[in-house]
Amino acid sequence: MKRSRRIRRTAGPAAAGWQGKASRFLNSFRPSQFKDYWLNREGLRRVGKIAGTGFLLIFLVFLWFAKDLPSPGKVNARVGAQTTKFYDRDEKKILYEVFGDKNRSVIEFNQMPDNIKHATIAVEDKDFYKHGAFSSVGIVRAAFVNLFRPETGIQGGSTITQQYVKNALLTSERTFSRKIKELILSIEIEALYSKNDILRLYLNEIPYGTNSYGIKAAAKTYFDKENPQDLTLDEAALLAAVPRAPTYYSPYGQNTDDLVKRQRLILDLMAEQGYITKEEAEAAKKIDTLAKIRPVQNLYANITAPHFVLYAQELLEAKYGNKYVTEGGLKVITTLDLDKQQTSETAVANGMKGIRANGGSNAAMVSADPKTGQIYSMVGSYKFDDPKFGAVNVATSKRQPGSSFKPFAYATAFSKNYGPGTTLYDVPTDFGGGYKPENYTDQTYGVQSMRTALAGSLNITSVKTLYLAGISDTLRTAHRMGITTLKDRPSKYGLSLVLGSGEVKLVDMVSAYQSFANGGFHHEPTAILKVTDPKGKVIQEAKPDKNPDRVLSQQVAYLISDVLSDNGARAFIFGNALTLPGGRKAAVKTGTTENYRDAWTVGYTPSLVAGVWAGNNDNKSMTRAASAISAPIWREFMAKSLAGTRNEEFKRPQGIKSVTLDANTGKLAGPGARRTRTDIFASHYKPAAITTSRSAKIDKVSGKLATECTPPLAIETAYSSEMHAEIPPTDPAYSRWEPPVQALARRMGYGAGGTLPTASDDKHSCSDQKPRVDLSADPLGGGRYRIKAVVSSGTFTANKLEIRLDDQIISTKPLNGSETYQFDHTVTTLGAHTLKATVIDTGLYSAEDVQTINVTSLDDGGSFRGLSPGDGTTYNQKPVDITFTWSGLPGANRYQLWLRSGAAPYTKTGSDTTGTSLTHRVVLPGRYDWYIRAVDAAGNELDRTSRLDFEVK
Repeated sequence: MKRSRRIRRTAGPAAAGWQGKASRFLNSFRPSQFKDYWLNREGLRRVGKIAGTGFLLIFLVFLWFAKDLPSPGKVNARVGAQTTKFYDRDEKKILYEVFGDKNRSVIEFNQMPDNIKHATIAVEDKDFYKHGAFSSVGIVRAAFVNLFRPETGIQGGSTITQQYVKNALLTSERTFSRKIKELILSIEIEALYSKNDILRLYLNEIPYGTNSYGIKAAAKTYFDKENPQDLTLDEAALLAAVPRAPTYYSPYGQNTDDLVKRQRLILDLMAEQGYITKEEAEAAKKIDTLAKIRPVQNLYANITAPHFVLYAQELLEAKYGNKYVTEGGLKVITTLDLDKQQTSETAVANGMKGIRANGGSNAAMVSADPKTGQIYSMVGSYKFDDPKFGAVNVATSKRQPGSSFKPFAYATAFSKNYGPGTTLYDVPTDFGGGYKPENYTDQTYGVQSMRTALAGSLNITSVKTLYLAGISDTLRTAHRMGITTLKDRPSKYGLSLVLGSGEVKLVDMVSAYQSFANGGFHHEPTAILKVTDPKGKVIQEAKPDKNPDRVLSQQVAYLISDVLSDNGARAFIFGNALTLPGGRKAAVKTGTTENYRDAWTVGYTPSLVAGVWAGNNDNKSMTRAASAISAPIWREFMAKSLAGTRNEEFKRPQGIKSVTLDANTGKLAGPGARRTRTDIFASHYKPAAITTSRSAKIDKVSGKLATECTPPLAIETAYSSEMHAEIPPTDPAYSRWEPPVQALARRMGYGAGGTLPTASDDKHSCSDQKPRVDLSADPLGGGRYRIKAVVSSGTFTANKLEIRLDDQIISTKPLNGSETYQFDHTVTTLGAHTLKATVIDTGLYSAEDVQTINVTSLDDGGSFRGLSPGDGTTYNQKPVDITFTWSGLPGANRYQLWLRSGAAPYTKTGSDTTGTSLTHRVVLPGRYDWYIRAVDAAGNELDRTSRLDFEVK
């Protein structure tokens, strides 16, 4: 039965052709047919044929690639290294020459310290002495690490033999063919050499950075030790950490923190694998190995734009390996613009005086072409040869960006149903967990738009914007635009992310801002235009990016640029600190971190983007914000770089629309809107429904509807309002956002809770007794009056008295009930005057009394009469007598004449109180001004004439 079924399935005309065989092969993997097809004698023959064919194909592939490979038996017959040269974008200048293996010394295996052997094996290939040319376990382990533990960076899948082949005989180019060649040569090397010989070749060949090849050269370069046997455990672990990425992990580079982390990882691995004890590992970790590094000695003496060139070299080494880059005789044409590099360096140098004056010590700058992503200039630290931090490239280091991160949140919000004209309430807000951010000025600004909130860099409203946009979506926007950091869970950063609590790189921020400048497209930052080998073959070339990634809509990119270039919108905070000369249009954003540790300025035009960081490498605080620290550097660079070019506008895309909203509610404006705002939005924006408004007369004291008994001063007009928190009532944060918004609404004259009251005033009654004030003014002479106000409280306590002369307040007095208030006041002009006293009580009842006083002469009732010469008199001959009559004044005991011609005044004192006419003679020509006053025994002035002037020719 079984045999007949099998015959029936294989019989028929279709089985004779290849299609039938293919169909049977594919169907054989079904459970119902697997046994009949494979588990028999014919099935075993099929397996053998397939395996033989596979081995044959693999053998042929190996033969094909092996034909052009170098002989592994001649590994020491090295080809002479050739110098690699880096050029600027126009090939006008050689920026840097790399002299290959200029520093190499070969030593025997027994001259190599065990610590360096063990450290290298522990981190690079722990089963080196157990496997052959390649390690299947290592490949699987590396795949697992790369997938699930990428942050550990323990090791790759290549064995030490494979790494040696890659460095000594091949390049590091990541291609399938190179990997096949590497495998073939590794098998041959393993067949020809012992494991100790292979390790010896590796430790003599491997690059340790700074043109040091092999462990002997590295020991001399970094620790000034002629004999590698003298290397201590911590030194050996540090050196073993370098070869994985010699430029990145260079002890002279910017990533020394990562270098130390890798050194400590190696010490742990050595302990785990039994080479040292845990106690020895911990003791070595406590040693500051970097402090023992030999100072760099003119390593880059003839390099131009060193931070940029080393950045470009690191990029090449990551792709092709250290050996190929440093010894391959390559011609590397970079994107560096010499003029802009010089302008950057000058601007940073000029800015250092202000930075130091405010507690800073360093600055960095990057500029680029937003249309291509090509880097024009890079200053990683203000002075490359500074022994403390000059070699550190802050442009590629991680720092907190402060408010310069805010545009990513606003761009994300603008991609949703928000825009520059959206209303936000800048009021003290609890965002949960006690997080209550404050603005830089320690003030709040009430009703704002997203435009003014971003342009003025308000913190509270920006945290609200991030909440509305979403932390995850904002991070996604930032990553798409070019931010390569901030890879942790969104919850780790929280809402403070929008204030720059995460860490980013300056080169990434410049790359990301390019997307705003070019209408929403992103170009990867490019430092290298072209690489050719010694024969002129093009190894790498930057082609025009015809299809760049769109990371923002054109409309959203324009909205951000329009806001960041709006000088008027940011003037209430920054004034003109961020404007460029000649009214040139430029979008710019600053960022200052907590305690002034970092000062950022990033800005752009359609053709140029630049970013500046200033601060201290050790994170010490400064004393002022970015607008005073980094902005001057950015402004100088942009002004000089753009000089002589046309003023470019950001192109407004189709679909951008203007919408008029009720500014206070953020909804469409209705007939009752008290204030409107017109701004631009993306085409997808849909405003909320029209705001309707009612009004009513409200009693200020009770907060209820005014009645006929409510005093006029207590009545105000209140409006119903739809001023509510920017989030819906169903949002968990609504209960925290809403109360301060309603408090703002009340201060603006809206009803509590946005509605009008329905109950009537119950604080006032028509039978209430009003306060009373009785006013009198007794003349004292010479326009002087003694004013007295007698105040009596009514039903409510009198609490304020105000005295006005001709509607000008001349005195105010806080009260606490009935009181008599008296003071003297001099009226300085002739004629009738109105004197009014007003009293107000706690119920806002008021009362007033009015008196009229008539001043006919400033002498009447005074002590001085018959004043001569009169005001403005001119005499053509001298002498001139000053005459006056003093009628005396109670309490006065003398008069004083004050006379001035030129700078020095003349005074004359008399004590005659009998009313006798007195005279003073002027005998010299000139212009004089004078007055007379009466004083008491203590020198207190009791009366004074007005100042008069005359001229004697």
